[in-house]
Amino acid sequence: MSILAEISRILKEETGIYTYFIPSLWVNSDLENIKVNPAKCYSRIIDTILDQKQDNTNYNHSLSVIKKEIHQFSGDWTKDSTIYNFFIRLTTAYDHNNDGVSGGLPTDITLNQEGIRETGTFLKSIAILPYLKELGINTIHLLPITAIGSDGNKGDLGSPYAIKNYYEIDKTLADPLIYLPVEDQFKAFVEAAHILGIRIVLEFVFRTAAKDADWIKMHPDWFYWMDKKAEEKYTSPVFTEEELEKILKIPEGQGEYIPPPQYYKSFFKKPPKPDQIRLENGKYIATRNNEELVIPGAFSDWSPNDIQPPWDDVTYLRMYNYPYDKEENYNYIAYNTIRYYDPEFAKPENANKPLWTMIKNIIPHYQQEFGIDGVMIDMGHALPSELKQDMLQLARENDPDFAFISEDFSVTKVPRDEGYNAVVGHTWVVQYEDLQKIIDTAKEAPINFWGAPETHDTPRVAQKAGTAFSKLTWTLYNFLPNTIPYLQGGFELGETLPVNTGLNFTQEELDYYKDKKLPLFYKSSYNWLNEDNIIEFIKKIAQIREKYRDLITNPDPKTLEIPNSDNKNVLTFCRTSPNKRLLIVINTNLKLSEIVNINLEKNNCILEDHLSEKIFNVKENKLSLDLEPGEILIL
Repeated sequence: MSILAEISRILKEETGIYTYFIPSLWVNSDLENIKVNPAKCYSRIIDTILDQKQDNTNYNHSLSVIKKEIHQFSGDWTKDSTIYNFFIRLTTAYDHNNDGVSGGLPTDITLNQEGIRETGTFLKSIAILPYLKELGINTIHLLPITAIGSDGNKGDLGSPYAIKNYYEIDKTLADPLIYLPVEDQFKAFVEAAHILGIRIVLEFVFRTAAKDADWIKMHPDWFYWMDKKAEEKYTSPVFTEEELEKILKIPEGQGEYIPPPQYYKSFFKKPPKPDQIRLENGKYIATRNNEELVIPGAFSDWSPNDIQPPWDDVTYLRMYNYPYDKEENYNYIAYNTIRYYDPEFAKPENANKPLWTMIKNIIPHYQQEFGIDGVMIDMGHALPSELKQDMLQLARENDPDFAFISEDFSVTKVPRDEGYNAVVGHTWVVQYEDLQKIIDTAKEAPINFWGAPETHDTPRVAQKAGTAFSKLTWTLYNFLPNTIPYLQGGFELGETLPVNTGLNFTQEELDYYKDKKLPLFYKSSYNWLNEDNIIEFIKKIAQIREKYRDLITNPDPKTLEIPNSDNKNVLTFCRTSPNKRLLIVINTNLKLSEIVNINLEKNNCILEDHLSEKIFNVKENKLSLDLEPGEILIL
């Protein structure tokens, strides 16, 4: 029996008659707070999913393995993806007893007084998979699901990026409604997604770990250590303007590797031995020769003067070893030891091979145990090249069509040459500056990139520009070549609270959110009852995209044409093939109507808008339009 079928059986045997509230969107298209018997509700949904299962198929293999697919470039199924960002504990969190409080049981704050887990779980996440399918989603990007550390934790739950153990899943993602371990509940989630044709991309962070990670006691030489007395003085290293000018040229192949100041380097000490380390109040402390050592926190690796707040809950892994008795021993955390590695430091003989071996075996574990389809590597661009190649090779030996996505914000040929299928890209920042630039990037892109109006690290579009702009960007990213539509969870609901403030926030915005309980660290939930949502619009776009999928996903730059028009406030572009043609027209002015004349090859014909079903006439090779503020036409 499959684990998903086993869960259905367990739910049907549940004798409890208690009910709780869920948003009606989880089961239909209404906007209500409805009361259900969760066991009956979820078992019905699971049975509906199981009805679509093929006999004698193990859905805890990747979909490519199940379908016996291997793309010419391994993992390029991503070209056909529409991705939903899924943060399990947030996405399906809900106030189930309707008391206005999320969880709060003293012994486990994710549970309410009735013992019901009000943060998100794999079981509840299975229940909303059909909802995602209706949005056109065929790939889920899961934020890290691993066990979370506690040293330096922010918020009441801590960040999923503070990884305590790469091989253990966060137990609070299990639903107490069923008695199966969290690993089995994750297997069931993957199985259900695969039955529905949805792939699972799991995010990992391989450069950092929690400051109380399990590896610290076993392998202290995999970490940096510092004098406990220096903790209060410790920040990211400070460089002079002249030094920064030289350092910032390093990515261009120029510049100079300048070490941090001596005072900063003096904070760091040689790693202790395992028997010198103890866990004290959730914090690892080592004692050596009457000296106490601790694990330092991390900070943004680039640029050296980045204004991001420090990362007090994680530390950097020591990717290379270097003789400690050398005058310049690189025993410190700085840009030249964690990202743009100094060539003298990053010689092959200095590679921390035992650590590398442990890291490159993580992905195969999740392939073999759960059948994931791909990974998104957080800060993957900053991993040593040899380690990256080892990881890709080993993963694709297990699954030749396994996908790799890099958290790289530039759209260049380099990640493609390294074996990646896609990058995050930069739509979420450029869209506020120059939408035409995104179209130009898409036409000649050497690698697929996310068409992401927002991510879990950026401002929410609905808050920054309103849901009209949300519709505008979602349309744009669904019809450009080389662009993977990426739906950050909550975007469709018109969410305004960012999950985190990692990227593209002004100092004023950072100050505003500084004391807010952001979902990356705190218990939180989406506003599933928000009437100002764009759910139906997204469903309609998904239907059009499906109808023209072959045309839209064709990377050939010749399929993208920019017709001549006379109004710069109106974006126009065509997707063309010998048999099909789409004209996209977007009024980027959200406040005023705009008149535009578009020159077309067609003459004296009728065009129908796929969204509104309105009819427009082309006369003398010209389409004349009077567009409402923010109006979108797909002709």
